[in-house]
Amino acid sequence: MAPLKVFVFTCFLSLLFYIINGVEVSHDGRAIKIDGKRRVLISGSIHYPRSTPGMWPDLIKKAKEGGLDAIETYVFWNAHEAVRREYDFNGRNDLIRFLKTIHDEGLYAVLRIGPYVCAEWDYGGIPVWVYNLPGVEIRTSNQVYMNEMKNFTILIVDMVRKEKLFASQGGPIIISQIENEYGNVMSSYGDAGKAYIDWCAN
Repeated sequence: MAPLKVFVFTCFLSLLFYIINGVEVSHDGRAIKIDGKRRVLISGSIHYPRSTPGMWPDLIKKAKEGGLDAIETYVFWNAHEAVRREYDFNGRNDLIRFLKTIHDEGLYAVLRIGPYVCAEWDYGGIPVWVYNLPGVEIRTSNQVYMNEMKNFTILIVDMVRKEKLFASQGGPIIISQIENEYGNVMSSYGDAGKAYIDWCAN
């Protein structure tokens, strides 16, 4: 085989390996590592429901031109499940399209699932109907709350996984966060707060 053909074939195999296997993301206690190399990443937030899908490509492109490596976004539970078990992932709420737009621009994504997001967003992103469930206590070791939170979190993770958007699948998501700004809340809940955050991590 001619040297050029060997080179092209090798490049093709490397690309195929990358597409099939994705990116390896790890942490060594000091830094995030992508494919074994320590990286200092500069990320910025773009919250998809605060703009329109038509705006996303330009916003993400400008973020890249400004020097960002990654776009982070919360997932807004109350935007997606305003009514219990009725889901909206259309228009401004099209999380998958937003993540694919990040990927198309060649940037990484940080997916902050919450479910509490704060973000100067109504009820911190937790749907009003959750607050009205009998016996519920929000963001602590409470089975009523945890059942709803688990249902929504699994829905999001399964959607993203199905679309192969995690870095290990060749997608843009290098980090995913569960819960948010919990340090000051955990002390209020004591052991129940610790149990809840351990449950979230698991």
